[in-house]
Amino acid sequence: MNYENYVVLNYDLGIRGNYDKLYAFLDNQDALDCGNANCAFQFDFRGSALNHNDKFKQLEEELEKTMTFEKKDRIYVIVYNTEGEPRGKFLFGQRKTPIWDGYGTKEQDDDLPF
Repeated sequence: MNYENYVVLNYDLGIRGNYDKLYAFLDNQDALDCGNANCAFQFDFRGSALNHNDKFKQLEEELEKTMTFEKKDRIYVIVYNTEGEPRGKFLFGQRKTPIWDGYGTKEQDDDLPF
């Protein structure tokens, strides 16, 4: 299966977020529900042989056409390149300390690229 046009999107707009506009965008993409605040859809990327950053930029531009994002809004997406390799990035917002931090035991922090 070719995942080149697939997008996995996670959203967190907080309690005052403009979910109606985001939901309209996702509905127009025929997004599939993947649990709370998670979905997947096929996106018509413009161009060929696009790398991860090209796809991130196109998605960011398309979402900015749909709505205005506030400082605390977070949108994280995973896209695939032509070889099927996934890469994730926050288009809006950034990583926060997870609520589960401190429950487990760690020898040292991971140096993962995502």
